[in-house]
Amino acid sequence: MEKGFRTIRTVRTEDIHMRDPFVYFYQNEQTYYLFGTTFADGCGDKDPVFEVYAGRDLSEWTGPYVAFQPPAGFWGVRHYWAPEVFEVDGRFYMFASFKGGIGENRGTGILAADHPAGPYRPHSDGPVTLGGSECLDGTYYEDGDGQRWVVFCHEWTEIYEGKIKALRLSRDLKGSYGEAVTILNAADMDWIRLFRDPRIEKEGYLTDAPFLHKARNGELLLLWSSYSVPNYSDAGLGGYTVAIARSASGRIEGPWTHDRNLLMDRNAGHSSLFRDRQGRLRICTHYPDTPHGHERPLFLPLEETDNGLALAAADEL
Repeated sequence: MEKGFRTIRTVRTEDIHMRDPFVYFYQNEQTYYLFGTTFADGCGDKDPVFEVYAGRDLSEWTGPYVAFQPPAGFWGVRHYWAPEVFEVDGRFYMFASFKGGIGENRGTGILAADHPAGPYRPHSDGPVTLGGSECLDGTYYEDGDGQRWVVFCHEWTEIYEGKIKALRLSRDLKGSYGEAVTILNAADMDWIRLFRDPRIEKEGYLTDAPFLHKARNGELLLLWSSYSVPNYSDAGLGGYTVAIARSASGRIEGPWTHDRNLLMDRNAGHSSLFRDRQGRLRICTHYPDTPHGHERPLFLPLEETDNGLALAAADEL
């Protein structure tokens, strides 16, 4: 692993300030690698980077090491958000959000490495999300026909009603092609509330953090995050949440329906899934979402039902 300018320490999970956490468990080394949004916009004379922590359990980590240091001329200059790592054809690919330079859009790019911790190098030909549009939080999925997809958010800041869409990826993961498939429109949800950002004087229906999981019955589940109205579900916080959409056909093309019950409505979100050393499915999320500056990674066990997921330890939030 590559050392950056930050001091390498061994720390506990609750001491790591991180949004959008993602865990990759590398069976070959019996090691967890923790990625997330940390040094997203750089500071002083230091450029933004993606960092990684290594751990043998889910409570203590060593890092941060540098997973991706942008080379000179790289198209992404800020907003290094939400890295996710997948093994494809024996190599490791990081799907991550970047904002281009002045007058350029945000999008998801793909990086590649020979080890899950990196170092990653640019792989795709720029962003693989919609050209000329504000997009973020791209994730990877390969369907039963071997078609590779990037599933991502079309930003509410551009279109008011944030959407989650999918584009087909080329086999070599260099680019995307074809018409986008719209999976959902956030404004259609009865639990969602308007999100306001006074810094840019905008409001709209936000979409974050798509992540895909096949249920035991073959349905395709999509986890995603936004903000709920107060008193909608058990905790009633009206904060950051995790919802589930499902495709009964098991295909990206749908049709998609939406669970009325939220998976998590407790000021926590931007979630992904992984299996721990014992093979148990866990949700990886940041908690709390607000107040900002207090976000920490959190790993909760999940119960797998025939057609879905349920938190096994909701009382920990």
